[in-house]
Order: sequence, then structure tokens, then C-alpha cells
Amino acid sequence: MYKFSAASENELIVFGSARPGYSNEKVNEWIEFMHSQEIERVCCLLPESQLARYSNLLEVYRQTFGIDQVCWAPIEDFNFADPDLLIHQILPFLATANQKNEKVVVHCSGGVGRTGHVLAAWLVAGRGLSNTAAIAAVKQTGKNPYEAIVAAPFKGRNPWKVAAELDLLLDECNRLRGKLV
Repeated sequence: MYKFSAASENELIVFGSARPGYSNEKVNEWIEFMHSQEIERVCCLLPESQLARYSNLLEVYRQTFGIDQVCWAPIEDFNFADPDLLIHQILPFLATANQKNEKVVVHCSGGVGRTGHVLAAWLVAGRGLSNTAAIAAVKQTGKNPYEAIVAAPFKGRNPWKVAAELDLLLDECNRLRGKLV
């Protein structure tokens, strides 16, 4: 349900998912599902353009999970996270969840591309996997960290350059090993 899965088959803290449906009822059902999975934190990757379809999703998350238990890190669809956003906001949020042993879900809209590359970044920075191993582990769960690369030609971008961006991003995460929280 909701394409919910751990970042890798051995991951116990960091999970990925699709967003809730747009109605208040669908949001409540999503939250109930996350609670049934013992999720205590939410990292929402939806940009304002996608949040606009909800009445106030981030506030509902904050009221339900707690202000400090919600991270909003907007990433446009078919794009990678800005390195500063990933390194200074998302990964520390996930590392805190890990330190406190609190399960956290990362979600974008479909729960595949943006979520996938963030989960791969976590596996590199937080679990010490190589870039290749992290991507393979995330792909095994049904996510696709390469989604922005696949979509690049449709956005007028060179897929090789976009692939290089992902590699550089994960290399940055590699430098964080052992330095998170």
C-alpha cells in the first residue's frame, strides 16, 4: 500500500512511500497506515506546486507527528535534491531518526524517483553503502533513483549529465559517512 517499503531489505528505520490522496479522508487514511507501520517522522519532498492540492498537508503532519518530527524538503518532480538541502536538512533529519530509533517515511508524489534517490543518499551517508550498492538496494524495493535520468530527454536535458549529477550528489553523501549526528 502507498508503495511503502524500507530503503533496503535490511533497513529498519528509513522508509519510502507515495503521498497520501488529496482529500482529508485520504490523508487521514495515509496517516493511519503510517501509524500502523510505527512511523514517527515524516520527510515530505513535495514542492509547493504539489502541496497546493491539499488543504494544509504539512500542518496536519505537524499536528499529528509533532513539529520536530516533520521535515519539508521540496524537490521538483523529475529532479534531484539540491545538495545543500540534502546534506544540511534531509540527511540530518534521517540521522536523528536513526539515533532516536524512530521510524521515518520519506515521500514524494509517486514514491519512486525523488524518494528513491533520497533513500539511496541515506544508504550511502547513513549506512556506508557504495553509490552502486545503494542504488541497487533501493531499486530492489521498487523505487527508481534514476527516474530523473530517464525523464531528462523529455525535459530537454542530457541524460548523461543528469546521471553525472546523481553520482556527484551521492559522492557528497559518501563524504558524510560517520559524520551524521
